Amino acid sequence: MSERRHQVLLGARWLAALALLVAALSTAWVRMCSGSPGVDYYQFWIVGRARAVLDLRDPYSDAARARMAELGRQLAREAVHATRRLQFCAYWRDTVETFGTPLLYAGVSAASTGDYDTDLRRFQTVSIAAFVCALAALCVLLGGGADVGLAVAALMCALSDPLASDVRTANVGELQLGGLALVLALSRRAEAIRVFAAGAALAALVALKPTLALVPLLLAVALLAERKLRLLAALVAGALAGALAAVAVGAHFLAARAWLDWLTALGGLERVSDISVARGNYSLAQWVSEMGGPRLGPFLTGGLAAAAAVSLWLGRFASSFERTFLAVALGAAIAVLGPQLAWLHYDVLLVPLLLFLLRPAAGAWRRAGALACAVALLGWPLRALAGLALDAPVYVFAGWSVVLLALVRTPRSSPRQSASVP
Repeated sequence: MSERRHQVLLGARWLAALALLVAALSTAWVRMCSGSPGVDYYQFWIVGRARAVLDLRDPYSDAARARMAELGRQLAREAVHATRRLQFCAYWRDTVETFGTPLLYAGVSAASTGDYDTDLRRFQTVSIAAFVCALAALCVLLGGGADVGLAVAALMCALSDPLASDVRTANVGELQLGGLALVLALSRRAEAIRVFAAGAALAALVALKPTLALVPLLLAVALLAERKLRLLAALVAGALAGALAAVAVGAHFLAARAWLDWLTALGGLERVSDISVARGNYSLAQWVSEMGGPRLGPFLTGGLAAAAAVSLWLGRFASSFERTFLAVALGAAIAVLGPQLAWLHYDVLLVPLLLFLLRPAAGAWRRAGALACAVALLGWPLRALAGLALDAPVYVFAGWSVVLLALVRTPRSSPRQSASVP
């Protein structure tokens, strides 16, 4: 009878989680996707159209950006199925800000049909699916259930401003989160072939968007701390294989010099793009810079990376995988907090670290602090219930607090403690 009751309760949990998720996704689709023009996705998409229509293979020069902007306006005028989304993006952007990697443009182009609305809807659907699957996987990896992950995903779909921003602009934060969950799932067992695959996946993620470059470095520190040299060799070999494949795909799609052109173009980011705090840049480094201080981006990133490496090296963990999970979570979080540029949708990458801090083994005070930060980072509850205006300082403070909660005192988990997420 007790076994039967357990099965009934488990089934009820799953049904409740799925019902909550369906309701949240339905609401989220109306709130985040309906009518959103996908201003970031448009810039990925137009590169593929320029490659197909104009045979343009260097999207990083000013002349090429002007040609792509004109092509977008032409498509908005002449396409039979041109919609307000395409028209908005084409006329809102005087120039196309091409700072994505060749692999990103190649991937978006490969999945493109040429119809902007269709391609945007597909991209947003895949992104939300990747986010939901990532939350379920991360909760399972931390010792909880997939139903808990689905419930957390439903909560974020309903309430999270950073997630809503990522979906509306159609950027790649959710895909990055899905990739990180895949890397952690592959790393769950200490087998060379799985770690090799994790290294290849990490290289592809970094080649897609280099904000996650610290993740493989911190993962290597975690393996070194465990004295797992064979697995470290597998990680490095996988990363090299993945990097070579990514470089080859990007070069084939554009040109042999495409990656060098991209690196050169990054130096002109602030000349072409407005990354001011007033525009929505929530970076502490940019905030200090605009108040007359120095450019702290490299120093903050380096300092956080060093602190994370020390924590991973000296910390005592319940298992090797717990150290691995923290390495990946910290690498993703530093990508949000350290650099000179951090848009609101970057905060999606704080999710793994928040979940890590919310597991029972983290301790009551740490969980309480992480929960408070999570509420602040969701954004919508404070704005709707407390009437608070959320601006850069709120997100900066909450984001930094999350990382400091993980670094102030190295986690000292006991193997006897549950690692599940509440």
